Amino acid sequence: MKPARGWAGVALALRSPSEDKLRSRLPTYVHPIAGRALSWHVLRSMFDAGEPADSVTLLSDQDVGAEIVAELPARVVRAAPDPAEAWAEVIEDLGPDVGRVLVVDAAAAVLGPTLMRLIQGAPGRRIRSPAGETLAVWVDLEHARAAEAPDLDALGEGLEDAFPGIRGVDFRVRDRASLVRAAAVIRARLVERLTERGATFLAPATVVVDVDVTIGPDTIVYPAVVLEGDTSIGGESVVGPGCRLVDAQVGSGVELKGWNYIVRARIRNRAVLEPYVRRGFD
Repeated sequence: MKPARGWAGVALALRSPSEDKLRSRLPTYVHPIAGRALSWHVLRSMFDAGEPADSVTLLSDQDVGAEIVAELPARVVRAAPDPAEAWAEVIEDLGPDVGRVLVVDAAAAVLGPTLMRLIQGAPGRRIRSPAGETLAVWVDLEHARAAEAPDLDALGEGLEDAFPGIRGVDFRVRDRASLVRAAAVIRARLVERLTERGATFLAPATVVVDVDVTIGPDTIVYPAVVLEGDTSIGGESVVGPGCRLVDAQVGSGVELKGWNYIVRARIRNRAVLEPYVRRGFD
């Protein structure tokens, strides 16, 4: 019989109170980064990993909500009250063509490019942080079935370390400092993507951009601009310094001269807004 070659992804959103130092009423895995929950970025990276996954599952012991998997063909399985039983359910529900499983800590939000490299190789490898904690494992189905519980360190025991020299993205969010660090990495990638599509950022490190933001070609974005939510900006526009746009629709050839606040409003083509002019409603 020809061995199964497909793969499935599982993101583990399991609380570890002794390690979680965010000091927030929000669970770590639903903290927002670039307009989406932290764990959403892990799920998204599985769909962007090159070879399409047969299925992607978020295994959580929290009521994380359906919004995390919005627009993604992923499902959520509750790991409470018995994580081992939930894990067995996820593995047994994998399709008949699945032969490999990628298991990732759902707080390792910036691993995307490394995961892509990981699944291009043979199973039996893991990614660990500099502190030695396992962040992701790439194993065959039988290895995953043999696990008694969704424990990344146990799953990764004895596996080869993949890319041991890589630093900068091999970490999980566990405190405010690492949350800020992850947000910076993700937003830098979003700015790079928009730049590749024709936008110009004069000071990219100072700009905040959400996942759903779109910008047309030949638009110039000045320093300290904040673009949030479902914001779109047409081509050949200028977004001056200090502007904040939230769910805003800005046309083509527009000039926002600076420190403009636009919330859920539409700016017509070739409009000019003087400094500090506001549009929309809070």
